[in-house]
Amino acid sequence: MTSSITTPTAPFSLTKHLLSLEPEDFKAATQHPFLLAAAKGTLPKDVLSHWLVNDRLYIHAYIRAAGQLLASLELPKHLPGEQAGSEKEEEDALEVRLVDWLIEALGAVRREERMFLEVGGRYQLVDFVGVEAREVGRVRGLGVIEGLFGDVGVMGKEEKGKGLGAWLLGGGGGELPVSGKIPWLEGAVTFWGTERVYLEAWSWAREQQEERPNGKEDEDGGALRREFIPNWSSDEFREFVERLGLLIDQAVEKEIGMAGADGQKQEEVKKEILGRVEGKWRTLLEGEKGFWPDV
Repeated sequence: MTSSITTPTAPFSLTKHLLSLEPEDFKAATQHPFLLAAAKGTLPKDVLSHWLVNDRLYIHAYIRAAGQLLASLELPKHLPGEQAGSEKEEEDALEVRLVDWLIEALGAVRREERMFLEVGGRYQLVDFVGVEAREVGRVRGLGVIEGLFGDVGVMGKEEKGKGLGAWLLGGGGGELPVSGKIPWLEGAVTFWGTERVYLEAWSWAREQQEERPNGKEDEDGGALRREFIPNWSSDEFREFVERLGLLIDQAVEKEIGMAGADGQKQEEVKKEILGRVEGKWRTLLEGEKGFWPDV
């Protein structure tokens, strides 16, 4: 007599699924010639300065989006089975953890903006005050990313009633109802996606670094390899990004689990969730690919 052992199915990870969707686009967004030149110390000052100006505009859009998402969140007063104010209540509340992450993110991007000013001045890269008085040459992908950030926190408020179809099809779609499942999901995926691409891009650049031949000085004076690359590829930054990814995965796993043991219902929930974020992920990658200047 033989017995069969059922292997437990691994929990569905939305973040892993998204990372597997468009591998070539993800590679193009994280292994760009701009990043390679940065790693080799051959990126000219004017090209780096142009990108830093655009990255500062990205930071401004990021700050506005964080405020929009914070304003859209409905924080739980109590959790079932828990006493108000208990440590367990706050630990389990996904929305509370998201608020904590967003507040931390706001502090981090403000520190980064100050670093731009300080490092840029020290290495004579760009006069941010002077450049704001004239039209900035925008990289191709900036408008795409600004559009994604502009949508954060909108679904379920101003866009309520228009439906997910209109959003997914760029305003030309049908009138699907706004989902009540994880209403902050699209916004969280946008933040996680931009941060994950940034992390992987500069981590890849760090791995490509090598000494300049004949002791030549870096074209940018060393700003990237001494200051920026270590900051954007640090263990602390990776932990910060992974914390939001874990929160997203836990929220999705919880939502799927609420469908019970019915596999068909679980797949329906998963399909609805994927329909909301897969298009956004692909758009995000397009924006990120175009965020690096040509070199």
